[in-house]
Amino acid sequence: MIWEIDDATRTIEGLDAHGRPMPGYAASLGLLPARPGQRVLATLCEAAIALILLLPLLIVALPVLVGAALDPEPQQVLATRSDLIIVLICAAASWFLSIAFIIVQLVLHGRRGVTVGKAIAGIRSVNVRTLERPGFWRGAVVRYLVLAASMIVPLIGPVLVIAVSPLIDPERRGRGWADLAGATWFVDVRRGLNPYDGKRMRIARKTVTTPLRDVVTRLPSLATPADPVVGAAAFPVARSTGGVLGAPRTQGAGATAPPAASSAAAPSRPPDTPPAPAPASLAPTSPAPTSPAPTSPATTNAVDAAPPSSPPAGDAAPAAAWAPPALLPEPPATTGQAASPAAASATPAPPAAASPAPPAVPASPAAVPGAGTATLVLETGERIAVAGDGVLLGRAPARARGDAELLPVPIADTTKSVSKTHVAVHRIDGVWAAEDLHSTNGSAIVRDGTQHELLPGRPLPLRDGDELRFGDRRARFQTD
Repeated sequence: MIWEIDDATRTIEGLDAHGRPMPGYAASLGLLPARPGQRVLATLCEAAIALILLLPLLIVALPVLVGAALDPEPQQVLATRSDLIIVLICAAASWFLSIAFIIVQLVLHGRRGVTVGKAIAGIRSVNVRTLERPGFWRGAVVRYLVLAASMIVPLIGPVLVIAVSPLIDPERRGRGWADLAGATWFVDVRRGLNPYDGKRMRIARKTVTTPLRDVVTRLPSLATPADPVVGAAAFPVARSTGGVLGAPRTQGAGATAPPAASSAAAPSRPPDTPPAPAPASLAPTSPAPTSPAPTSPATTNAVDAAPPSSPPAGDAAPAAAWAPPALLPEPPATTGQAASPAAASATPAPPAAASPAPPAVPASPAAVPGAGTATLVLETGERIAVAGDGVLLGRAPARARGDAELLPVPIADTTKSVSKTHVAVHRIDGVWAAEDLHSTNGSAIVRDGTQHELLPGRPLPLRDGDELRFGDRRARFQTD
């Protein structure tokens, strides 16, 4: 549609206290002004197309009309010509094609900021305040009326308006008199950012408005150092997921320090890697139970006073602060049916005694906290009751064939970082779990300050107090 109705008031970024656009904001987004040569090339291309459309009128009809006008009896001259119908057809075709070309140019410029010449020269037109489409009436019609008025003075007027006035722009943005009247600005999309690429513009705006900072935290050491002070390293707080830049989030007191477990006997591993099961040939045998040897107070005090870098001999390696959640098993095809031998053989062996084991999934729902009903508390304070088989979260969630029993819950998201059907919170064998449904920007579970990404179609169990991140939205999982 050509008519524009603005029925909502929104905040326009990049304006100063007086409501004027700031050139520095557009430059920080990556928008570059079109060069004068590009603008002249676009004008020459459009003028050449208009001249080609007028060729039938100029070559066939114009000489006949001029000759008839110079004759004392022009009507008699035109009536005696045998090719009068061809002359009239050429004149009408030229006028019709020229008017259609002008209308198409106006509509394309107002709605998409591009014309035939601008597309060839690699430039686009935007509104100088909103950096969006210029609009039909002011951005296209008013601007072209100024250009048409400049042709009253042949040659000199168009040269002043098109070529000279952009060079004397006080803001050095290449805006001429016609651009000032239409509130338009021409940008170079070959060297800079294309303002009509919605996704890249959202990323650029969020990058400018989101402060990026680094925090210093300690990394786990692969060997026990003599000095208990571990070297520091920087971790970026802000991260990008699927091309969308996330703002820094505070996960609590332990958010900046990932759990570390190191000992003199076993090197540490990344916190998001589950412990590998020990081979059967290397599995340690259980020692015979022995009664603990009595220790004197002096011996106990000596052990307590020992530095952490030298643990007492014979003690087991310290366990990790927290192990990542284990993947839930696939639900059985028929309720009550025993597991097949192939599934039993595919079950990994239990890990060695010295390695911390991942949290086991209980078989009975009664043994799991929150196996009944639960609540998701969004960061805005809204509460979503999770009952029955579970819920589907997204901007417009739709049930698939296997999600017939899940309740769709729409989530408002102005940045569209949340997919239409993003994540499911449902029960598997009586355990609440979160499952990413092949979303664009991904999902994750944040537990004890550590973030664990959800693989599409691979559910992870939820605990009371976990934070579920999907897109730019967050929800705290609470069991009732």
